[in-house]
Amino acid sequence: MIGHSCAHCGTRFLAPRLVCPNCRHEVTQLTQHIFPTLQVQASADAQEPASVVTVIIPSYDAAATIQATLSSIVAQDFDEPYEVFVVDSSSDETPAIIAQEFPQVHLIHREKKTDPGTARNLAIARACGEIIACLDADCVAPTEWLQRMVAAQRAGHPIVGGGIENGNPEKILAWASFLGEFREFIAVGKPRLMRHLPTCNISYQRSIFSRFGGFPTSFYPQEDLLFHWRLEQQGVPIWFEPDIQVKHIHRAEWRPYLQHQRRIGHITAQVLELTGEEGAFLARSPLLALLAIPFLPLVKFLRTVSHFASWRPGVIRQHWPALPFLLLGLYAWSIGFVAGAWDDPLRESLSPLTVEQSVSQ
Repeated sequence: MIGHSCAHCGTRFLAPRLVCPNCRHEVTQLTQHIFPTLQVQASADAQEPASVVTVIIPSYDAAATIQATLSSIVAQDFDEPYEVFVVDSSSDETPAIIAQEFPQVHLIHREKKTDPGTARNLAIARACGEIIACLDADCVAPTEWLQRMVAAQRAGHPIVGGGIENGNPEKILAWASFLGEFREFIAVGKPRLMRHLPTCNISYQRSIFSRFGGFPTSFYPQEDLLFHWRLEQQGVPIWFEPDIQVKHIHRAEWRPYLQHQRRIGHITAQVLELTGEEGAFLARSPLLALLAIPFLPLVKFLRTVSHFASWRPGVIRQHWPALPFLLLGLYAWSIGFVAGAWDDPLRESLSPLTVEQSVSQ
């Protein structure tokens, strides 16, 4: 993408960017490569009762958690009709658990491992609900979750997300993961606008996907960050209700924990390169990113500790043994960040296809 030109103002720029640095218009050719078109249903099937909400859960090898997740969803204290989709690409017992114990759930099974963005897009294309609520297969929602989501949507918020709590607090690595990944989304403070919220606890008006397409499919686990950045650029507000909470079960073994942190760092660098947000100067300068490896984890560590000390000081006091493991995870994150800075952020992006076209290939 070196030497790319903005079709709107003619400005040429070196790095791949989704927005022109001069006129701030979207670079259409690039956004079409990243955000797939969705053929969203216009209305519910006349043969079926209309669903107010469609709950979507992407799943991969979630046999250890999917029962608790789905049990929490089918037991919602919600009087209006809702449907549940699980898009699963597991090689374990997950699909059998769903089929045997939750026959009311719509199961879309994929033979090949499927990223969460693609999984959500597949279900959105089939959804009947006017509200799309997203949960992950390692999360548990309280019985009032849907009720609160819908109430906030009907108050005029097109996107609503909530707070994240640690779902396996007995594990020290779970606390390290929680501290590192969800510091900005803990259930504290007043309802407010946010630039981004994670897709493990969020809902959208279905029209959002008709207007802006689906989630990017090659930026896991930051596909939601990139999608929400685009919505913010288009003036779509994201509303945070701290009381709409879910419990997230975190990675609690060394290898998965460090691998995931490295993956987050890798994709974060690629997202920053495309968006130009804070830290983009490092993502666009691989040598600088390499030189910053000793310092990046320390900066993120101090920010994290400071944030919890201000908003939830009891967490640091009670779970301080997790702090060394948090720092180690941040070093893995930084190594991934450097790798992402050297990598082309558009290398694996799809050409502009609809979801149904991409599935058929």
